[in-house]
Amino acid sequence: MSAIISSGVGGTAVALITYLTTRPRMRAEARKLDAETERTRAETTKLLAESTTQPAPEFDSAELPKGWGITGGRPEDYIFGLDSQVHQSGTASAFIRARPSPRDFGSLIQKFGAADYTEKRVRLSAVMRAKDVIYGAAIWLRVDAQGNSIAFENTDSESRRLSGTSGWVQREIVLDVPPEGTTIVFGAFLSGSGCVWIDSFTLEIVSDNVPLTELTEERQTQPVNLDFTQGFN
Repeated sequence: MSAIISSGVGGTAVALITYLTTRPRMRAEARKLDAETERTRAETTKLLAESTTQPAPEFDSAELPKGWGITGGRPEDYIFGLDSQVHQSGTASAFIRARPSPRDFGSLIQKFGAADYTEKRVRLSAVMRAKDVIYGAAIWLRVDAQGNSIAFENTDSESRRLSGTSGWVQREIVLDVPPEGTTIVFGAFLSGSGCVWIDSFTLEIVSDNVPLTELTEERQTQPVNLDFTQGFN
């Protein structure tokens, strides 16, 4: 009996030691993954803020939905098109599907003159669904003035990004168009493996009573844990 008890205690001790020695490594790997995700998000945001509608290498523009172009960090790693079988309304949806081992991201893009929207608050919304999306998919909206971005937002945050596999969900951006705005640019992008479908984009002018979505994002407004007593995340 004592041998059995000793064996059990020994096994528990080994398990505890293993847990205590691997826990710091697991935390470090989690922090590294979080940092990589944030870096990817920052790079995607920067590229979208500078994007043009230049065609990707080896891409047939005849496959694009009418009125749309493509952009991205590596748009050639993605397939763009229309799907008449998967849609929520109308007769088709647009899709972005990753090729094997995609790098960076690929985006549908459209732009038009901002004259009818300057000094107004606008809401961009779209209905989207995802299948096996590893990193994320999102919509984005930008206002340019003389070729430079002066207002920008996307839904590529942890709470608004679309990832994994999901049914149809709505995403929206509410943004003020500055008076000097000359061009509005918007679209949807996929970063990483998987496929995203986009249906029913809507851009509308809304009243100032509609809150800006950027301000509803969770954000830290005060410094925290200045004495380091709260331990690890």
